[in-house]
Amino acid sequence: MNSPLRILLALLFLQLALLTPCHATDIVRIDPKFKRDSVAAPDPDYPIKAQHLGEQGQGIYRLVVNEKSGVADEVKVLRTTGHRDLDASAVMTLFQWKFRPGAVKQRDVLVVFHLTGWVRGLH
Repeated sequence: MNSPLRILLALLFLQLALLTPCHATDIVRIDPKFKRDSVAAPDPDYPIKAQHLGEQGQGIYRLVVNEKSGVADEVKVLRTTGHRDLDASAVMTLFQWKFRPGAVKQRDVLVVFHLTGWVRGLH
């Protein structure tokens, strides 16, 4: 093989190796004990931007539940994950939680955002 062809193949291989995205597996965990007495309790989504930036964290959120409707009227951040988009995802999802009417007045919920593997991105 002549030299220019070798160089071209080496550059193509290098480009593929550097530009091919590597994705981590996202895990959002909420212990089932926090979902007790719930009628609907979806898990938050892991924001794509946060995944690409490798953001992880644990946050504690307080739901203030309407006793008549069972819907969260208020969600307070007691302990932040340290990342605005993770907290926003948790808060917006916790507003969708619904409990049996009269079963819960307030509940503190631990939400864990965790990535396994690794992320490679170009900045």
